[in-house]
Formats: sequence, C-alpha cells, structure tokens
Amino acid sequence: MQNLSRRTFLRASSALVAATALVACSSTRSGTTATITLNVAEVVDYGNAILSFASTAINVSFVASAMGAADLALASTVIASLRAALAAFQTAAGSSTSVAYDSASVRAAFDSILADVEKVDTLIIAVITGTAANLSSSVVSEARTAAGAAETLISLLRAMIDMSGPRLRAVSPLNGDAAIGQIAIFAASGE
Repeated sequence: MQNLSRRTFLRASSALVAATALVACSSTRSGTTATITLNVAEVVDYGNAILSFASTAINVSFVASAMGAADLALASTVIASLRAALAAFQTAAGSSTSVAYDSASVRAAFDSILADVEKVDTLIIAVITGTAANLSSSVVSEARTAAGAAETLISLLRAMIDMSGPRLRAVSPLNGDAAIGQIAIFAASGE
C-alpha cells in the first residue's frame, strides 16, 4: 500500500472515533455510585502507541533542537514514567480484559498514565505543532501527522473516564486503530 493511499484510508475513518471511545469503556450505576469499566487492551494499546510516538519524536533533530536540553531530559523522564505507569496498569489489571476504574490500584495507574500523556502533549506535541508550523519537509509532515494521531489517542484515553462524552480537541479524522497505525508509520520511519 502506498503512503498516499494509506493516509487516505486512515483519514477516511473519522466516523469511527465516537464508536471507539464508547467501546473502550462503559459506565454502570448502582444508586448514586457510578462504576467505570476500562477496556484493558485499549488502554495498553493507546498508551504504548503514545510511548512509541514520544520515544521516536524526541530523536527527530528539529524536535530535539526546539525542545532544548532541559526539556529533552524532562521528556525522557516522562517517557520512563509512562512506561512504568503502563506496567503498573497491566499489573493491576492482571489477565482481565476489562477492569473497574474505581479500583484503587487501577485508578492510580490509569491516572498516572493520563498525567504522563498530558506531559507528552505539552512537552512534545506542542513543540511539533508549534515549531513545525514554519518548516516543511517530509519529516516535519510525518511528525505533524503522528502528533495529531497522538493527540487523538490522548483524547480517547481521557474520554474513557469522562462519561459526558469524548473530549476530542478538534474533529479528528482518526479512530484509535488508525491513530495507532499512523504512529507506527512514524516510528518505523524514525528508526
């Protein structure tokens, strides 16, 4: 499949964004208590894709240069923290396919994942979308595309516990699987 047709396919999947967010979790009520159930595979897949994006992005020369040494070191720390948070979430979930967010260990691990992906957003995605605005090359274009995919996954992770509906920053042309696919393309090109 050529890159152009692959990108066309990925962009054409916009109708599935809301459905993906709804499949990822559910909410049940018992009196005044709501229980949110998380799909373990979705959390792990989204988290690993964001981890792959961040690890690749900090090694792209224009990103590393724009971030500077201090933020680059901080980003490396955040990446390590996200890796640990994902491991803690998987440990808390065990072999379950879904877990209750209300469980203390699951909640702590998931909240840590959210905190780390928010830092990826402010440290790395913001640099790519802000700094790259005046640059043009295939590397910059791929980085912007991957940054948009990472933003989609971050929004889908947030939506898992925000039962008022998905909080996508903009109308995203991607569903979770398509976003993971775009990040995989970016990570493969960065190797």
